[in-house]
Amino acid sequence: MHKPDLKRDQGADALGPRDAASREASPALPPGASDFLAEASQVLAASYGYEDTLVEVAGLALPYLSSWCIVDVVEPDGSPRRLGVVHPDPELQGHARRLKASWPPKRDDPLGVPHAIRTRRTDVISQVTDDMLVSVARSEENLGDLRALSIGSVVTVPLIAHDEVLGAITYVGAEAGQPFDAELIALAEALASRCAMALHKGRAESLAEEARATSAEMNEHLVVASLRDRDLAEAALRANEAKSRFLAAMSHEFRTPLSAIGTYSSLIGEVGEVTDRQRDYLRSIDVATQHLNGLLADILDLARLEAGEVEICSRPGSVTEPIDGAIAIVEADAAAAGLVLWRASPSAAPARYEGDADRVRQILLNLLSNAVHFTPRGGRVGVTWGTSATPGGEARLQGRGPWVFVTVQDTGPGIGPEEVAEIFQPFAQGKAGRAWAGVGTGLGLTISRELARRMNGNLTLRSVEGEGSSFTLWLPAAETD
Repeated sequence: MHKPDLKRDQGADALGPRDAASREASPALPPGASDFLAEASQVLAASYGYEDTLVEVAGLALPYLSSWCIVDVVEPDGSPRRLGVVHPDPELQGHARRLKASWPPKRDDPLGVPHAIRTRRTDVISQVTDDMLVSVARSEENLGDLRALSIGSVVTVPLIAHDEVLGAITYVGAEAGQPFDAELIALAEALASRCAMALHKGRAESLAEEARATSAEMNEHLVVASLRDRDLAEAALRANEAKSRFLAAMSHEFRTPLSAIGTYSSLIGEVGEVTDRQRDYLRSIDVATQHLNGLLADILDLARLEAGEVEICSRPGSVTEPIDGAIAIVEADAAAAGLVLWRASPSAAPARYEGDADRVRQILLNLLSNAVHFTPRGGRVGVTWGTSATPGGEARLQGRGPWVFVTVQDTGPGIGPEEVAEIFQPFAQGKAGRAWAGVGTGLGLTISRELARRMNGNLTLRSVEGEGSSFTLWLPAAETD
């Protein structure tokens, strides 16, 4: 649709953009305007629904300024929104209500609040032609309502507060050439200034109320979540304690029949003649009994750790002592498996740690036993140790250090990256077929890492599938004199 240029009064354009303070300072007000402005200020100050009050106050000015008016606001995203169309004639109010619903402002409109946003100044059009109405109408119904309400001239005053255009009030004269002189424009701008401040205050209070409501809701959710988390934590703790008690009880209960099985197996071999085949069966019974006893011992250790019943003695000691003790136990198995067992320290200085010597030996024995059992014949198993001030990031150690480390490395099958994250979980044994029959319970590494952490250290793993694995025990270094 063709949109002809809107002819605006040069005198109005010459007013230029003016902020709220300069508008209120204008001396040219019509008679009685001061009382009206005071009444408008009181209405605005007492308002709780600032948008409805804004429309009401704009309507109060109609006897002074024009026949009817349009009130628009600017949303936080910059889009215009029509608040109301006010007409004092009851017979024409149906047109006004319909116009409010079906004639929303658009960003590129040549008049009203879109124009006020762009120019930030009072805008006067002293003669509105029918062609202008056709250009701004959205539909035939719009055009009919606009014609019915009679539009001869308009003045649009922006609502500016804190240098921000918050909206506009458009006053409409029924006849072309209706005078909007300096006094009336001054009154319109003074009222607009008060409306803009009330709108700004109302929006600020609304945002503050929303923030308070959101904060209260979030606090309520946090309280509920905190209570729920506490209940879940307590339930998990009770379940864990029950599990630990069950494991401990079952371990004790299984030991008695397992001890009887081992005893009777030995007696059968001693009280009479047995064939070689029967002796093999008895040997298998002994191996299975020992394996189950080892499994029960590990389960009992894990249950006691989780229940906090394991005592850790922290004393300074030389790391070579538990290393020598663990190596002495696995030397025979390593030789029988055709493995080279070696040890070396990169430093001649003795490495002294702070921890429990029995637990350190238990950890190293578990690591060496695993390395011996999982390394194929002809492979190598080694132990290195020393002191480091800057351990690798995967160690995740608490404290400033320095740290004593003991690394057990092998040339076994290694562990794939998808298994590294799970290897310290209970009963983890790697890929199917990798564990030897009757070897390991899947709890040794879990127990070893937990013991290391109870000594303020850690147990870490580096492995390359097909090349071997390196487990490193980290412990706090003992203070030197």
